[in-house]
Formats: sequence, structure tokens, C-alpha cells
Amino acid sequence: MKKGYIIGQITITNADNYKAYASSTEQIIKKFGGKYLVRGGEQDVKEGNPSGNRNVVVEFESTERANAFYNSEEYAKIIDIRKDNSEGYFVIIEGY
Repeated sequence: MKKGYIIGQITITNADNYKAYASSTEQIIKKFGGKYLVRGGEQDVKEGNPSGNRNVVVEFESTERANAFYNSEEYAKIIDIRKDNSEGYFVIIEGY
């Protein structure tokens, strides 16, 4: 089975309000078997125009598990915090 990844690139627009989202996601991700590979950190853009200045990569055992996390009741309770306090994108990708 191929692994599944959530990849996001965002710019936080309200850091104080965003903290509630950031502090809640780790436990939900763990519940669905996910682990952070990238969470923030410095970026060195070599080409193109990024969609944000904060990068996140989360690995799951499959895209099904990544989707189960994203569509879960627990995540539904906090997703609007991210959407209301950041701009950017999230995608779920099947690994190689």
C-alpha cells in the first residue's frame, strides 16, 4: 500500500488565533496514524512563487487514512480556525 501525504503551504494571517488550531492538530493527526515530516521551518525558494511561507507535510499509512483524518469529526471542529486565520492550500497526495 502506498503512503498518503497531506501537504500544505500557508501564510498565517492571525498568529494569536491560529495557535488554537496548531495546538490541537497534533493529537488528531496521531489518532489517525499520521506523523509530521515538516512543520514550519525555514524555506529557501529556488523557483516559482510559493503560496505561503509555512510548509507542512504529514505522512499517513495511506491516502485513505489521510482522508479519514481530514474528514473526521475532530478535525471538522477546528478546520475553520485554520481557514479563518491563514491563507494557502492543503492537498492529499499518494506516495510513490
